[in-house]
Amino acid sequence: MAIDVRLRDKDTLAVSLGWFSVGLGTLQLAAPRVLCRLVGARPDGLAPRVMRLMGARELTQGVGILVRPRPSGWVSSRVAGDVLDLSLLGLIAARRRRLRTLVALANVAAVTVPDVYESKVLGRRRGPVRSAMRVTKAVTINRPRREVEEGWTAAAELRRKVDGAGASVRFADAPGNRGIELIVDFAHDPLAGDLGAAVEKLTGRDLATQLADDLRRLKQELEAGQVIRSDSSPEGHLLARHFRQRAAQPLEGARR
Repeated sequence: MAIDVRLRDKDTLAVSLGWFSVGLGTLQLAAPRVLCRLVGARPDGLAPRVMRLMGARELTQGVGILVRPRPSGWVSSRVAGDVLDLSLLGLIAARRRRLRTLVALANVAAVTVPDVYESKVLGRRRGPVRSAMRVTKAVTINRPRREVEEGWTAAAELRRKVDGAGASVRFADAPGNRGIELIVDFAHDPLAGDLGAAVEKLTGRDLATQLADDLRRLKQELEAGQVIRSDSSPEGHLLARHFRQRAAQPLEGARR
């Protein structure tokens, strides 16, 4: 039986708003004068300082949304921030009357709509906070069920990893008599929420990435009798290695 994990409170829109805040806040902190010019404000005097403060606010809100399993307060704070941004842009528009300021006003107004919507959605959530996501990893192995089950039993290290995560395992007939599907279900609830999940993915340390590799290797062992290797990947194909890839270079250049 697959584990029963209810959908978490935070939906895709909330996660998107969180990453938007992180990105915008980082840009405002790193290049306040560029942002001031972009919205039609003066790139000197008080404006860059105000832009940095707005960036710090955005970055804090974004991290709060990504870390918290039910970020109702943080999304509501984005709505309040939108109102402040619209007010400041309104002052700039009244003084400088530039088209770019009107464009910035329109963009902030457009972002305010999903902020308000998501704030209402999260505000209606009641009961215990649900933070875990259900993750399913599966592989189709073109071998009889008995061989697949025996192969799984023999994969002691993989079974320890699955048992340690509290995951469940099931076997099902693949469509078209193409073998057996080995399916692993588990609840993913990383430390620091979506921010922690992103770090795990970038480093290849999240369980989903590891299981994708492990199940692929088990499939090769059962179907071909060995894990397919090459000179470039002697330990076998690993998804985590993709993050360390570089563009192809001539051999002499690589040696330098």
